Amino acid sequence: MRVLIATAGARGDVAPLTGLATAIRAAGHSVTIASNDEYEGLVVGCGLEFRALPGTHGMFDDLRWVERSGLAAGVGIIRLLAQNVRTLHKAVLAVARQDGADVLALAGMTAIGGYQVAEGLALPSMELQLMPTQATADFPPSIVTGRSFGRLGNRVAGIATTTALAAVAGPAREIRHELGLPRRGIREVLSGQPGIRRWPVFHGFSPAVVPRPADWPDGYEVTGYWWPRRPGAWSPPAELETFLASGPPPVFFGFGDVTPDDTSGFIELAADAGRAAGVRQVIQAGQTGRHPSSRLPPSDSIVIGDLPHDWLFPQMAAVVHHAGAGTTAAGLQAGVPSVTVPVLADQPFWAARLAALSVGPAPIPRRQLSVAALAAAVRDAVALPSYRTQAQALSRRLASEDGAAPIMSWLARLGSS
Repeated sequence: MRVLIATAGARGDVAPLTGLATAIRAAGHSVTIASNDEYEGLVVGCGLEFRALPGTHGMFDDLRWVERSGLAAGVGIIRLLAQNVRTLHKAVLAVARQDGADVLALAGMTAIGGYQVAEGLALPSMELQLMPTQATADFPPSIVTGRSFGRLGNRVAGIATTTALAAVAGPAREIRHELGLPRRGIREVLSGQPGIRRWPVFHGFSPAVVPRPADWPDGYEVTGYWWPRRPGAWSPPAELETFLASGPPPVFFGFGDVTPDDTSGFIELAADAGRAAGVRQVIQAGQTGRHPSSRLPPSDSIVIGDLPHDWLFPQMAAVVHHAGAGTTAAGLQAGVPSVTVPVLADQPFWAARLAALSVGPAPIPRRQLSVAALAAAVRDAVALPSYRTQAQALSRRLASEDGAAPIMSWLARLGSS
């Protein structure tokens, strides 16, 4: 069976799928990942087949300018992403036809209205998500906030956020027309069938981190994490290995690749906070390549570029990050405390989950970020043993899960039908 996994977005949207794709291949299937062309090296480096989604290079760069959270911001992000749905539909359709896929696995934003492509090609399909996507009373919409509105308020906010997806109905109807499919109403276009989502939706996070809500529809599963595959030819920089061996475990500071334009300011603040907390620092410069290297004494700090978190994080005393889904998962896998500074989209949701799980102190909202606040949180994360104890216990729980297993079972049933 030939499985095509399609996704578009940031590195954190692609990396976990390398682990899932590897598991699918190990089960005897052929698998290809289609995404933004800038991630070809990541996918091919993991020994996997790659197809570029035409027209998606830099598609989500505008997200770097979104520096807020809340319901209005969540709706704004959805509208921003909806502007790209037409391109995504056409890109997935082109690659699916070219690749000769037997099954479509539509991840992240490619899943919005993506059922139309699968229906038009008469292919079985599944949706893959790294964050909760369905309205529930248990927690607020993950793209909106980490603060609960109460059970009724959470449900209403979830429905309101989902309603904003009506912005993609036009492009979805266009692709249906191109594929010769019958017209559908907005709800039917978004759900795939009248009132019923007829494809499985697999969520690649642990039920120990976000339990599956009882009010979710059938077919929505929480599988466990899909751990990123490390590129086979990768080896750690010698300078970094020397630094790690030269003293006590440092603290990692990094804010991902979808951050506001003042990334250099974040890094300078992190350097000052690390010194104030009295810890050694590994500071990830991110994609900007800008860092205050002249201000970093080589004895207690080092600035790095992109490298596998599964190798680095277990060697840290704590990790300071933006609480993106992928970095959150990496910190949990490593069993180290997390200090979070959420900025946008689902980051406040994951930051709140980490605090609720007692694997780190309370999140520091972007507008409250200061050297003093960050230094205090880092000191607590490193000095209070309860955070590390809880993080290690949760890491052991995650190690016992097989996030790919439910998908393998679904593919096996599909193959026998």
